Amino acid sequence: MSTKDVRMLLRSLGCVEGGGKGSHEKWTAPGGHSTTLKAGVKAQAPGTLRSIQAALASEFGDRWIEEGQ
Repeated sequence: MSTKDVRMLLRSLGCVEGGGKGSHEKWTAPGGHSTTLKAGVKAQAPGTLRSIQAALASEFGDRWIEEGQ
């Protein structure tokens, strides 16, 4: 999944980008859970996507990335 698509999906779910360090962006969901994605790449690695999905699963459900595509 492209980084642009991940950003659009996070925004559509009400997440906001806030800060980050170096080449990483920190995103916070409405309920306060947060995750980090690598900003300087075209596509997020499968392991990174699984980590992002797991970090926000308590707010959006276990398969929120697949359902949002």
